[in-house]
Amino acid sequence: MSDKSGGGRLVSRAEIAELAGVGASAVTNWQNRHPDFPQELRVGHKRLFRFADVVRWLDARSVPKPARKEEEPAGVTYGARARALSGQSEGVPVAGRAAGFVVPSPSAEQQRARSRRVLAELLKPQMVETWGAPSLTAYLPLPMCLIFLRWGAPKDWAVLEDQVDAHLAVTPKDFLSKVGERTDRLLKTCGVEPAMRFALQGLEPLPAADVPQLMASVAGLDQDAFRDLLDAYADVVRMDSRSAFTPRTVVALLSELVAPAGVSGRIHDPYPRGGELLSAMVAASGDGSMLTVTAGKPNEAMLRLTTMNLMLHGVTPRADTRDTTPWPGAGEQRQGWADLVLANPPFNAESGRVLDGGWRYGSPPPSNANFAWIQHVLSSLRPGGRAAVIMADNAAVSDQPRERVIRRALVEGGVVDGILALPPHLFTGTAVSACIWFLTAPSRRTEVHFINARELGEMVTRTRRELRPDDVRLLGQIHRSLRDGNSMPDEARALGRSVSVEEIARCDYSLSPVDYVSLGAYGAATPAQVESARRKLDGALDLAGSVDAEARWLWEQAAPGHGPEPDAGGRRNVLLQDLCKVQPGPSPSLLNPGMYSEDGTVRVVLPKHLRYRRIHGSEDTRVSVGDAQRLERFRLGEGDILCTRTGTVGPVALVGAEEVGSLYNGNLLRLFDFGPGVDPRFVLAYLSLPGIQAWIKDRAAMSTVDSIKTSAMKQLPVSLPPYEEQQRIGKLLRVLDDQVAAHQHAAAAADAARGDLSTLLMDTAALPTAHQPDAGLVPRIDHKKVEEAASE
Repeated sequence: MSDKSGGGRLVSRAEIAELAGVGASAVTNWQNRHPDFPQELRVGHKRLFRFADVVRWLDARSVPKPARKEEEPAGVTYGARARALSGQSEGVPVAGRAAGFVVPSPSAEQQRARSRRVLAELLKPQMVETWGAPSLTAYLPLPMCLIFLRWGAPKDWAVLEDQVDAHLAVTPKDFLSKVGERTDRLLKTCGVEPAMRFALQGLEPLPAADVPQLMASVAGLDQDAFRDLLDAYADVVRMDSRSAFTPRTVVALLSELVAPAGVSGRIHDPYPRGGELLSAMVAASGDGSMLTVTAGKPNEAMLRLTTMNLMLHGVTPRADTRDTTPWPGAGEQRQGWADLVLANPPFNAESGRVLDGGWRYGSPPPSNANFAWIQHVLSSLRPGGRAAVIMADNAAVSDQPRERVIRRALVEGGVVDGILALPPHLFTGTAVSACIWFLTAPSRRTEVHFINARELGEMVTRTRRELRPDDVRLLGQIHRSLRDGNSMPDEARALGRSVSVEEIARCDYSLSPVDYVSLGAYGAATPAQVESARRKLDGALDLAGSVDAEARWLWEQAAPGHGPEPDAGGRRNVLLQDLCKVQPGPSPSLLNPGMYSEDGTVRVVLPKHLRYRRIHGSEDTRVSVGDAQRLERFRLGEGDILCTRTGTVGPVALVGAEEVGSLYNGNLLRLFDFGPGVDPRFVLAYLSLPGIQAWIKDRAAMSTVDSIKTSAMKQLPVSLPPYEEQQRIGKLLRVLDDQVAAHQHAAAAADAARGDLSTLLMDTAALPTAHQPDAGLVPRIDHKKVEEAASE
């Protein structure tokens, strides 16, 4: 970690910051403001401190409550934390340590959460601005290069640290040049076209750019932070299917399916994107020295990211120029060399002009490269090799004549080991589902294994699904059971089965798992279940009816044109900050997804929970009581208003009794502590006005990522009527919100009842005559009017 001398272990300023769990600027402040801070020692060109002296000094300083970790008790000192994280205690007094307390080493989950908190700070708009980047896209190469050097080139990283620790005359601009040069030199040794120095030269850092602070922050990032950066880059650039990175949840699944106990030998990816599949295999192997990793070269940018990703995981990849242009077909006659091939090629891309000869299983059509990729992967496998390829769904069922011929040849050639159907919404920017094809070298295979995972996973946003860890484990168990011929539990048998080649031939060589493993064979509902659904529907309709009656009464009493006209002259023009307090949610360093737990008891409201001016679904996102106690100032009260401040800005919601005591995350603003004479229901209605929504979105669009600042929100102009008028408006519109919610609930109950009833009717094939209602008592419904109303 540092040099040694007769005085004991020595540490740098950056190491002190890391051990104490603070920023580098905090250490600088301690040194500048406290005369008793340990003296610097010059060791060559370095400025270091005796570890024992630093710990003694830190023992006198307790960690404040907001900065304490969940496992740290009151009274714990920075010295105790530094001692525990350093793994050393010899010769270091324990003054100030809480009685009987030793700070445990952080778990992998805690380290991952800490890394994400640090990265969130590095990606804040003020950091982008401070380092002179015109956009987040232009800024991202800087943390990418630093993480690459931190984990992929420790000697180069150490040189940079020494220069910073020694206070050498390194300006931020010089620092950027050195980072770019070192990164490009390392990439060039791998045969990759250098470009990072050029990317960093475009930055114009401000005088406030703090090189030591940046280095100290990056030192606290783990290897997986590079993948976090790839995800951040994908979110900003809005990549299409040709360049988007393989979703984490799919990477985790592939790792479970093909490398549950690690891998060895030669691994290849002809279309590596960001190297995420290859790096997962390196991580699964546990020892990169046992692997030979090669990557295709569709373009220089893709190969550059792949090389950086793999080198920081301890493996230097070799670029395979044979994959620069996988076709024409003559190239497919090469000798295979790979033990394992993983690929996520572009879905349904044009293959272009191909030669009709040279393709072992048939020439692919020029309009679609799916089977060109399949055959290219197969040609890369050595005898005994295996592959997993992510393919668009239509490859398994396409009626295109050439593709149908190829599919038949693949099955009869014994190269298709299995197909797994993935659920929809896994891939960025598209709702379509896909399949994983498991391929091997030719064999006398008589069966193909099919797994239908279409219904697994859960929607984590309105447009994105993720597989749960239990889903991944279950699919791994099914895959291995089918492959090895082992028995499976009942719930697993419903998702997978082995199918003979003869049965596949009878299905015209379809390779879609849904044709062999049907998830639609649901049993009919029982009469008791149908009756229960009917009672729930009746209750929902009764509730909607009561809300309708109240809404009609309020329309008659309080809506425009009824009762006394409001006094327009009584309005006041004020700012939002004059009406209430405006507070942003906690930063990612205080509250982040890594803290969410199924065992948690305190809800966390996210932007996706704000619908129709109400909060829905927050019960699925929870944190522990300990975490909630640290965030007490972010607890919600009844009548508070939440506003979305980043991303899709604008949606608002009123906090009800069920959400009291919940937390809210950093992508939301909280309006609370309304002054006398202010009705929160009116403020909610005012914030929902189209003109006000436009005002908010206009100001949010001024930043790199749509985000409205707290200071801007406070300046929102409000036309405030007298309190009685606020109450009249707020009450009427709130009841209409109740009406919307009640009818949504009734519609869902009606749909569920219809589903249960339909299965019972279809099972019995006829209505039970003994219970048919008297036709004269059944109201006649004008279905044409119902359809017209629904269409409106």
